[in-house]
Amino acid sequence: MMKRTVDAPLVPILLGLAGILELVAGMAGHTWITVPLALVFFACTYLYLRTSLVGKYKIIDRVVGKTRIAATDQVLDLGCGHGAVMLAVAKHLRAPGKVTGIDIWKRVDQSGNRQAATQAVIEAAGVSQVAQLQTADMTALPFNDNQFDAVFASLSLHNVKPKQARRQALTEALRVLKPGGRLVIIDIEHSGEYRRALTTLGAQEIEVTNAGLDGVYGVMVTRVLTASK
Repeated sequence: MMKRTVDAPLVPILLGLAGILELVAGMAGHTWITVPLALVFFACTYLYLRTSLVGKYKIIDRVVGKTRIAATDQVLDLGCGHGAVMLAVAKHLRAPGKVTGIDIWKRVDQSGNRQAATQAVIEAAGVSQVAQLQTADMTALPFNDNQFDAVFASLSLHNVKPKQARRQALTEALRVLKPGGRLVIIDIEHSGEYRRALTTLGAQEIEVTNAGLDGVYGVMVTRVLTASK
């Protein structure tokens, strides 16, 4: 079983600290509103951690299960982190099928994010024959046109800044996707932006759905966008 890690770990720390400060202020009698505000911060912290450690894995399993992945497909995972999507996809593959995960391994985006740690997860899961890692930037993918049957980006694309760079990442995702291939984006921001960009880039069958309670990061809601080339 892979080690579960916290996304953007500074965020729940700040939420929890804000709750503590509000609670202390309320107990000191500065203002009555600080106590219920502290409870709001604590609730947001709980929801953030629950989604990061439990909920997002349920979402990934559901989404990958609904995606049409054949045993010999070639799949790309953009911003793979610790490999949650890779492991879910690898269950559906057999050689020569393969899932390739790329990342630039920024620890601010996910606690303990480094290639060696993800490689260890792959080996421990026994899927090294169908899963591989590569350091690469999603705005300049080192792959051929029409190479992959499916491309996933889970909680990673929003970290690409600015807006023009995110559009470039979407352009690259479509470039390496085979005609008829599936693009799946799981994210907490910019779903409308992604939909508009993909429409202008010629993507088809674009749909955006709410991931539900499993995808609530405090006050941020996870949405799932699917499209085809």
